[in-house]
Amino acid sequence: MEDTDYGKSVMFAVANMLYSVKIYSRIGELMQGFLPDASGFLVSGLPSRLFFSEALLDTDGEASVLPPKTQKALDLFLRTWFGGAALKGSIRLHSNTPPGKGLSSSSTDILSVLFVVNDYLRTGCTSEDLYRIAAAIEPTDPCLTDDIVVFRQHAGIVDRCITLPPMTVLYFDAEPGRQIETLDVQRPWTVGTGKFYDWLLRRFLRAAKEGDYDALFESITYSAEYNQTMVPLARWDEYLELARTTQAGLMVAHSGTIVGFLTRPQQAGELQTRLATATGQPIYSEQYISSSF
Repeated sequence: MEDTDYGKSVMFAVANMLYSVKIYSRIGELMQGFLPDASGFLVSGLPSRLFFSEALLDTDGEASVLPPKTQKALDLFLRTWFGGAALKGSIRLHSNTPPGKGLSSSSTDILSVLFVVNDYLRTGCTSEDLYRIAAAIEPTDPCLTDDIVVFRQHAGIVDRCITLPPMTVLYFDAEPGRQIETLDVQRPWTVGTGKFYDWLLRRFLRAAKEGDYDALFESITYSAEYNQTMVPLARWDEYLELARTTQAGLMVAHSGTIVGFLTRPQQAGELQTRLATATGQPIYSEQYISSSF
């Protein structure tokens, strides 16, 4: 087994030519919007340790049947980096990530397949090369790193990495019976929207640099509040009030039904109990600690 450069991803090759990779999900987004030049951006959500897609390539296997978006991405990769030649073997794809929730299920499917094929063919593609292929199919998430990044999801470009203070995210599915298709969410750009998000992103970056929890959590909550004009969620006002009374940040999957509370690690236990009581849903918990903070 061999370590990779992509955080929690694991890749190995054995004698019978099996290649495998596991790519973990992102938990929604800390922020998502448009800048004054009308370009879309997001600040990646915290990485999950629970949800993932795993791709297994068997060079002796028969032809694969992949999800349509994943197959389109693979075809584009082969045309771009391998002269359009057919791929020998089969790819089996397994995911435990529920679709339509905002846990980057399509991104992890696509990126896990691109990653394992890239390793097998040894094309030398970088993570940003793979992001660009994925983004050509639909807006993608930066799942090939654990870093928190400002990311251009429509172009597959990492703008910058961000270091945040330690925090815990407590998250749950606010509407279990609902699924949201990313491409169906309309996000109109206006001059005012661009100015708002330019101000909000600058505020967020300054708070991250200073380790200012209050300003960080407020900035994240502002983005989640604005998103309610496009993807309204049931009981939103209740969640917002609970976040305010507990000094937590409130985040969402901007194209999904996941809601998360961001809090200082020492406050997570009590808040998790309150959330479980209030929602009646399983409450998942993830810790974020940057090695450079």
